[in-house]
Amino acid sequence: MSRTFRYIQNDDVLKSFNEFKDTILVERPVVIARHGDYSLFLIRISDGELGLKIENTVKKAEIQSRKYEIANSNDALISRGVRHAVQKMAELSDEDVNRRRLQIWKWYVMDWQKANMDKTEEIMNKELSWDEETSNKNGEILDMESFLHGAYLNLGNTIALIDKYLTDEKYKEIFKTFAINDIMEMTSEDTRDKSIAEAERLNQMEGRKKHTYQFLVSVEATDKEHARQALLNYLAGDDRIKVQR
Repeated sequence: MSRTFRYIQNDDVLKSFNEFKDTILVERPVVIARHGDYSLFLIRISDGELGLKIENTVKKAEIQSRKYEIANSNDALISRGVRHAVQKMAELSDEDVNRRRLQIWKWYVMDWQKANMDKTEEIMNKELSWDEETSNKNGEILDMESFLHGAYLNLGNTIALIDKYLTDEKYKEIFKTFAINDIMEMTSEDTRDKSIAEAERLNQMEGRKKHTYQFLVSVEATDKEHARQALLNYLAGDDRIKVQR
Protein backbone atom coordinates (compact mmCIF):
# COMPACT_ATOMS: atom_id res chain seq x y z
CA MET A 1 0.00 0.00 0.00
CA SER A 2 1.07 3.57 -0.60
CA ARG A 3 2.45 5.76 2.16
CA THR A 4 1.41 9.23 3.24
CA PHE A 5 3.91 12.00 2.54
CA ARG A 6 3.38 15.05 4.76
CA TYR A 7 4.54 18.56 4.03
CA ILE A 8 2.72 20.39 6.85
CA GLN A 9 1.96 18.68 10.15
CA ASN A 10 -1.62 18.68 11.46
CA ASP A 11 -0.94 21.08 14.32
CA ASP A 12 0.81 23.57 12.04
CA VAL A 13 -1.93 24.02 9.43
CA LEU A 14 -3.68 26.99 11.06
CA LYS A 15 -0.35 28.67 11.76
CA SER A 16 0.72 28.11 8.14
CA PHE A 17 -2.56 29.55 6.86
CA ASN A 18 -2.10 32.72 8.93
CA GLU A 19 1.51 32.98 7.79
CA PHE A 20 0.89 32.54 4.06
CA LYS A 21 -2.69 33.73 3.53
CA ASP A 22 -1.57 37.09 2.12
CA THR A 23 1.33 35.72 0.04
CA ILE A 24 1.59 32.18 -1.35
CA LEU A 25 -2.04 31.21 -0.68
CA VAL A 26 -3.28 34.21 -2.65
CA GLU A 27 -1.57 32.76 -5.72
CA ARG A 28 -2.25 29.03 -5.28
CA PRO A 29 -3.27 26.25 -2.87
CA VAL A 30 -0.51 24.56 -0.87
CA VAL A 31 -0.14 20.77 -0.60
CA ILE A 32 -0.40 19.51 2.98
CA ALA A 33 -0.03 15.77 2.27
CA ARG A 34 -0.02 13.18 -0.52
CA HIS A 35 -1.14 9.55 -0.56
CA GLY A 36 -1.12 7.59 -3.82
CA ASP A 37 -3.07 9.51 -6.47
CA TYR A 38 -4.55 11.85 -3.85
CA SER A 39 -3.41 15.21 -2.50
CA LEU A 40 -4.72 17.31 0.37
CA PHE A 41 -4.62 21.05 -0.35
CA LEU A 42 -4.72 24.04 2.00
CA ILE A 43 -6.80 26.82 0.36
CA ARG A 44 -7.43 30.47 1.10
CA ILE A 45 -11.15 31.00 0.57
CA SER A 46 -11.01 34.48 2.07
CA ASP A 47 -8.97 36.36 4.62
CA GLY A 48 -11.03 34.73 7.38
CA GLU A 49 -11.81 31.35 5.80
CA LEU A 50 -9.51 28.35 5.45
CA GLY A 51 -10.29 25.49 3.09
CA LEU A 52 -9.17 21.84 2.93
CA LYS A 53 -9.62 19.94 -0.33
CA ILE A 54 -8.88 16.34 -1.32
CA GLU A 55 -8.16 15.96 -5.02
CA ASN A 56 -7.35 12.99 -7.23
CA THR A 57 -4.41 14.57 -9.03
CA VAL A 58 -4.30 11.89 -11.74
CA LYS A 59 -7.95 12.35 -12.71
CA LYS A 60 -7.91 16.10 -11.86
CA ALA A 61 -11.07 15.56 -9.82
CA GLU A 62 -12.11 17.08 -6.51
CA ILE A 63 -13.14 14.38 -4.05
CA GLN A 64 -14.03 16.25 -0.90
CA SER A 65 -13.72 19.75 0.55
CA ARG A 66 -14.37 21.55 3.81
CA LYS A 67 -14.03 25.12 5.03
CA TYR A 68 -13.38 26.68 8.43
CA GLU A 69 -14.05 30.19 9.71
CA ILE A 70 -10.85 31.23 11.44
CA ALA A 71 -12.73 33.25 14.06
CA ASN A 72 -14.65 30.14 15.16
CA SER A 73 -11.80 27.63 14.86
CA ASN A 74 -8.65 26.70 16.73
CA ASP A 75 -5.56 24.51 16.24
CA ALA A 76 -7.22 21.38 17.67
CA LEU A 77 -10.31 21.64 15.47
CA ILE A 78 -8.39 22.16 12.24
CA SER A 79 -5.79 19.56 13.20
CA ARG A 80 -8.59 17.01 13.63
CA GLY A 81 -10.03 17.94 10.25
CA VAL A 82 -6.64 17.47 8.59
CA ARG A 83 -6.17 14.10 10.28
CA HIS A 84 -9.57 12.88 9.07
CA ALA A 85 -8.81 14.10 5.54
CA VAL A 86 -5.50 12.23 5.48
CA GLN A 87 -7.24 9.07 6.71
CA LYS A 88 -9.82 9.47 3.95
CA MET A 89 -7.06 9.76 1.34
CA ALA A 90 -5.43 6.59 2.67
CA GLU A 91 -8.72 4.68 2.46
CA LEU A 92 -9.41 5.89 -1.09
CA SER A 93 -5.89 5.05 -2.18
CA ASP A 94 -6.06 1.56 -0.69
CA GLU A 95 -9.36 0.97 -2.50
CA ASP A 96 -7.73 2.03 -5.77
CA VAL A 97 -4.75 -0.26 -5.18
CA ASN A 98 -6.94 -3.27 -4.34
CA ARG A 99 -9.23 -2.65 -7.32
CA ARG A 100 -6.39 -2.30 -9.85
CA ARG A 101 -4.41 -5.18 -8.38
CA LEU A 102 -7.50 -7.43 -8.50
CA GLN A 103 -8.14 -6.45 -12.13
CA ILE A 104 -4.62 -7.50 -13.13
CA TRP A 105 -5.05 -10.74 -11.20
CA LYS A 106 -8.28 -11.39 -13.11
CA TRP A 107 -6.33 -11.09 -16.35
CA TYR A 108 -3.84 -13.61 -15.00
CA VAL A 109 -6.70 -16.01 -14.20
CA MET A 110 -8.14 -15.55 -17.70
CA ASP A 111 -4.72 -16.18 -19.21
CA TRP A 112 -4.25 -19.34 -17.16
CA GLN A 113 -7.73 -20.61 -17.99
CA LYS A 114 -7.11 -20.12 -21.71
CA ALA A 115 -3.90 -22.15 -21.45
CA ASN A 116 -5.58 -24.92 -19.40
CA MET A 117 -8.99 -25.31 -21.04
CA ASP A 118 -8.59 -29.10 -21.14
CA LYS A 119 -8.18 -29.26 -17.33
CA THR A 120 -11.20 -27.11 -16.42
CA GLU A 121 -13.65 -29.96 -15.84
CA GLU A 122 -11.09 -32.04 -13.92
CA ILE A 123 -10.22 -29.13 -11.64
CA MET A 124 -13.88 -28.30 -11.03
CA ASN A 125 -14.71 -31.90 -10.09
CA LYS A 126 -11.81 -32.10 -7.65
CA GLU A 127 -12.69 -28.79 -6.06
CA LEU A 128 -16.35 -29.81 -5.66
CA SER A 129 -15.25 -32.98 -3.87
CA TRP A 130 -12.74 -31.14 -1.67
CA ASP A 131 -11.93 -32.54 1.73
CA GLU A 132 -9.40 -31.48 4.34
CA GLU A 133 -7.44 -34.73 4.32
CA THR A 134 -6.46 -34.59 0.64
CA SER A 135 -6.48 -30.87 -0.07
CA ASN A 136 -2.76 -30.44 0.63
CA LYS A 137 -1.85 -33.41 -1.55
CA ASN A 138 -3.36 -32.06 -4.77
CA GLY A 139 -0.09 -30.61 -6.01
CA GLU A 140 -1.23 -30.79 -9.60
CA ILE A 141 -4.09 -28.37 -8.85
CA LEU A 142 -3.21 -24.74 -9.21
CA ASP A 143 -2.50 -22.91 -5.97
CA MET A 144 -4.02 -19.69 -7.27
CA GLU A 145 -2.77 -17.50 -4.45
CA SER A 146 0.84 -18.65 -4.85
CA PHE A 147 0.60 -18.45 -8.63
CA LEU A 148 -0.77 -14.92 -8.64
CA HIS A 149 1.67 -13.69 -6.02
CA GLY A 150 4.67 -15.08 -7.89
CA ALA A 151 3.47 -14.16 -11.38
CA TYR A 152 2.26 -10.69 -10.42
CA LEU A 153 5.58 -9.77 -8.82
CA ASN A 154 7.37 -10.57 -12.08
CA LEU A 155 7.26 -7.05 -13.51
CA GLY A 156 8.00 -8.14 -17.08
CA ASN A 157 5.14 -10.65 -17.08
CA THR A 158 2.69 -8.15 -15.60
CA ILE A 159 3.56 -5.38 -18.07
CA ALA A 160 3.18 -7.84 -20.96
CA LEU A 161 -0.20 -8.93 -19.59
CA ILE A 162 -1.42 -5.32 -19.41
CA ASP A 163 -0.32 -4.80 -23.02
CA LYS A 164 -2.20 -7.95 -24.01
CA TYR A 165 -5.56 -7.18 -22.39
CA LEU A 166 -5.81 -3.38 -22.50
CA THR A 167 -6.27 -1.55 -25.77
CA ASP A 168 -6.99 1.97 -24.48
CA GLU A 169 -3.60 3.70 -24.33
CA LYS A 170 -4.68 6.04 -21.53
CA TYR A 171 -5.68 3.22 -19.18
CA LYS A 172 -2.77 1.09 -20.33
CA GLU A 173 -0.39 3.80 -19.12
CA ILE A 174 -2.28 4.16 -15.82
CA PHE A 175 -2.12 0.41 -15.16
CA LYS A 176 1.55 0.16 -16.13
CA THR A 177 2.48 3.03 -13.82
CA PHE A 178 0.43 1.47 -11.04
CA ALA A 179 1.95 -1.99 -11.52
CA ILE A 180 5.51 -0.66 -11.50
CA ASN A 181 4.96 1.34 -8.29
CA ASP A 182 3.00 -1.43 -6.57
CA ILE A 183 5.43 -4.22 -7.41
CA MET A 184 8.46 -2.11 -6.50
CA GLU A 185 6.88 -1.28 -3.14
CA MET A 186 5.90 -4.89 -2.45
CA THR A 187 9.30 -6.31 -3.38
CA SER A 188 11.20 -3.63 -1.46
CA GLU A 189 9.19 -4.53 1.65
CA ASP A 190 9.92 -8.23 1.08
CA THR A 191 13.63 -7.49 0.68
CA ARG A 192 13.73 -5.31 3.78
CA ASP A 193 11.85 -7.88 5.87
CA LYS A 194 14.16 -10.64 4.69
CA SER A 195 17.23 -8.54 5.49
CA ILE A 196 15.97 -7.80 9.01
CA ALA A 197 15.10 -11.46 9.58
CA GLU A 198 18.52 -12.60 8.33
CA ALA A 199 20.32 -10.09 10.54
CA GLU A 200 18.35 -11.27 13.58
CA ARG A 201 19.07 -14.90 12.73
CA LEU A 202 22.82 -14.29 12.46
CA ASN A 203 22.83 -12.29 15.66
CA GLN A 204 21.11 -15.13 17.53
CA MET A 205 23.48 -17.74 16.08
CA GLU A 206 26.71 -15.85 16.65
CA GLY A 207 25.81 -13.51 19.48
CA ARG A 208 27.49 -10.16 19.83
CA LYS A 209 31.15 -10.68 19.04
CA LYS A 210 33.66 -9.14 21.43
CA HIS A 211 37.03 -7.90 20.25
CA THR A 212 40.14 -7.03 22.24
CA TYR A 213 41.90 -3.81 21.39
CA GLN A 214 45.39 -2.95 22.69
CA PHE A 215 46.87 0.54 22.73
CA LEU A 216 50.59 0.91 23.48
CA VAL A 217 51.77 4.23 24.98
CA SER A 218 54.62 5.24 27.24
CA VAL A 219 54.34 7.75 30.07
CA GLU A 220 57.04 9.12 32.39
CA ALA A 221 56.30 8.55 36.09
CA THR A 222 58.03 7.84 39.41
CA ASP A 223 56.23 4.51 39.95
CA LYS A 224 53.54 2.24 38.46
CA GLU A 225 50.64 3.81 40.34
CA HIS A 226 51.79 7.28 39.38
CA ALA A 227 52.00 6.14 35.76
CA ARG A 228 48.49 4.65 35.90
CA GLN A 229 47.03 7.88 37.30
CA ALA A 230 48.86 9.98 34.74
CA LEU A 231 47.51 7.81 31.91
CA LEU A 232 43.94 8.10 33.24
CA ASN A 233 44.33 11.86 33.42
CA TYR A 234 45.62 11.89 29.86
CA LEU A 235 42.66 9.84 28.63
CA ALA A 236 40.36 12.25 30.47
CA GLY A 237 41.77 15.10 28.40
CA ASP A 238 44.58 16.53 30.52
CA ASP A 239 46.90 17.88 27.84
CA ARG A 240 49.66 18.51 30.40
CA ILE A 241 50.45 14.78 30.39
CA LYS A 242 52.99 13.82 27.73
CA VAL A 243 52.91 10.33 26.23
CA GLN A 244 54.95 8.51 23.60
CA ARG A 245 53.11 6.25 21.15
